[in-house]
Amino acid sequence: MPKPKALLMFVAVLLGGWGESMTDTLTTTEARLDSPSIVTLQQTPEGYMLLKNGEPYIIRGAGGSSHLGLLKESGGNTIRTWDAEGIAPLMDEAHELGLSVLVGIWLEHRRHGYDHENPEHRKHDLDRVEGFVKQFRDHPALLGWGVGNELELGGDLDIAIEQIKLASSKIKELDPNHPTMAVIAEIGEDKAVRIQNECPDIDLIGINSYGGMGTVGQRAMNQGYSGAYAITEFGPVGFWETGVSSWGAPYEQSSGEKADFLRRNYADTIQANLGKQCVGSFAFLWGNKQEKTETWFGLILPTGERTEMIDVLTEFWTGEPPKNRAPRVLGLKTDADAAKMSPGQTIEVAVEASDADADALETEWRVMPESGVRSEGGDAEPEIAPVPIAIELIDATHARITLPQEAGAYRIFATVRDGHSNAGTANLPILIIQP
Repeated sequence: MPKPKALLMFVAVLLGGWGESMTDTLTTTEARLDSPSIVTLQQTPEGYMLLKNGEPYIIRGAGGSSHLGLLKESGGNTIRTWDAEGIAPLMDEAHELGLSVLVGIWLEHRRHGYDHENPEHRKHDLDRVEGFVKQFRDHPALLGWGVGNELELGGDLDIAIEQIKLASSKIKELDPNHPTMAVIAEIGEDKAVRIQNECPDIDLIGINSYGGMGTVGQRAMNQGYSGAYAITEFGPVGFWETGVSSWGAPYEQSSGEKADFLRRNYADTIQANLGKQCVGSFAFLWGNKQEKTETWFGLILPTGERTEMIDVLTEFWTGEPPKNRAPRVLGLKTDADAAKMSPGQTIEVAVEASDADADALETEWRVMPESGVRSEGGDAEPEIAPVPIAIELIDATHARITLPQEAGAYRIFATVRDGHSNAGTANLPILIIQP
């Protein structure tokens, strides 16, 4: 039986980094740093490693397109994009900061209207691939190519594999000097091994994994996958994986609970396997977005504050905590029944918060309507505005609030700030019932 092709498996859960025994620091001259990068995947007696310009490279990354200076300051070295449209300034900024970029090339999804039998649709995908590869293949910040993202969601795995196969073949034809990575949503029963066996021009496989991240490496091996992996997205438990209220609202972890979850999964799945099957990871999301709530996945709040998840990543990436740590927020509670609240009712709310640096804390309280959107694969959702409420502050972590007059499903949000550009969050779903 022929030896299985070695692949990089970029598994996306929500973590980052590599072992401290390896270094990603390039010891090249300035002239070489400004020349096109050459990135390869090397099999070692222990497992796998990436080499960038001949030097070992451990991915300590995150997905996003902003706050690159903070990523560098936190010990990160790589940013991941989902598409290459308009990223030329980001590529240049990353290079100036000494960061690398995993450039994603978006391939169209069936749920968005893609028809694999339509030659114009196939041509559209491949024309974009060719254009972006030619544009960025010689950029010194380029680490590799992300071939699509979760193409199989809401569609057909056979079609997704065919798209990945065609796109990666075109990429390799144009750029043999950088690895290709196919990104899938979790691993299913056979996704990873099928891509390994059916896509000869894919070097790296990326899996986005959230609630199941702690076991994703072992599960990939169990289905016959024999290559390396990286986590391309990881973070909290997803809203599709968590428990729900009696009226169907998913419960979001507090920022402290997310940090604990991230720490455990990073240690078990990333850190313990660095230099073996794992070559690094990309945390999700280096920035923020509305996806079920405005705080579910963002490591940085819409108002710009860092959260405790970045503190955890900083410790893994640098071996030291940040100089000033984010408030630790573990939950939010109220003195009323969350499932039976009345229009205009006044309730007391409290957030469990502390600060390791003994910084004075302030809490912002808001009430927002529950999102009625259940998106798939990170599709865009409309932002939600808070509703007007009366707030009486009791102390730094307690308040009385008067609920909206209109019945319906809402969330109470608490944002705890320390005055040093750090914050923690928690929210609680509530149901207001008309008498």
